[in-house]
Amino acid sequence: MDYWQSIRQAVGKETVIIPSAAGAIIHERKILLVRHNVLKKWQIPGGLQEIGESIQQTVQREIKEELSLDLVAGSLIAVYSHPKWMIEFPDESKLQQLIFFFLMEGEISPINIQTSEISAYQFFAPNEIPEDTFDCCKQKISDWSQFQGQVIFR
Repeated sequence: MDYWQSIRQAVGKETVIIPSAAGAIIHERKILLVRHNVLKKWQIPGGLQEIGESIQQTVQREIKEELSLDLVAGSLIAVYSHPKWMIEFPDESKLQQLIFFFLMEGEISPINIQTSEISAYQFFAPNEIPEDTFDCCKQKISDWSQFQGQVIFR
């Protein structure tokens, strides 16, 4: 059982905060988004931190699991902790996000998606982001497109 599942089992549908990480995978000034199977929206790849790993290891593991890519967490673009980035799941449980957003580095080899979690992936220009993208991810894309080396806190 994953760490977040054991937390969820212990607290039921109460709101929880679990650190997570997301990674900007960039190709030709376009950012990679994945379509989540359960939540039915586009998002930046990433996921929840597990016990025994750093936040950089979290984003690297999640990208490896979801996309079969061996990338390294580079620059930290932003940290998101505001309650407005709350996610509500179909079972009415809630997660207040604490997200570390990294610029990923490395070669983008052939992508193989984890179909149990992801139904599609695509690179998008910042001005062509699908309407059905999580608001927090739209903010991340905006922050990435304006990033100049200083970490952003939201």
